[in-house]
Amino acid sequence: MLKVIGFLLLIHSAISLIRYRKHLIYKDMADQYHIPLDILMEIIVGFALNMFFGVILDKKFANIHQFPHKKTYDQAFQRPNFRQPSGRGGVLQSVVRDKIGNFDINK
Repeated sequence: MLKVIGFLLLIHSAISLIRYRKHLIYKDMADQYHIPLDILMEIIVGFALNMFFGVILDKKFANIHQFPHKKTYDQAFQRPNFRQPSGRGGVLQSVVRDKIGNFDINK
């Protein structure tokens, strides 16, 4: 519920800021533009409500420190034959195999 109130405060402050800007243009005082304190407080309170109740209290945080495997960096990226796992050779290998025959280095 408080997330909705924060969102409505942000919408209302945006509308108020647009009306204030139009009022300054109508009065020919557009060069003296500054954000009024009440609109600024409304923006800050709306943002704080959305941040606090929308992010912090939802508690849907994923643990970024858990990994599905316990491999080190060297174990995960070790390639003893130094062949690329994918690339143009993998795509064209079936075509060349049909034309020339089996050309695999390891066999």
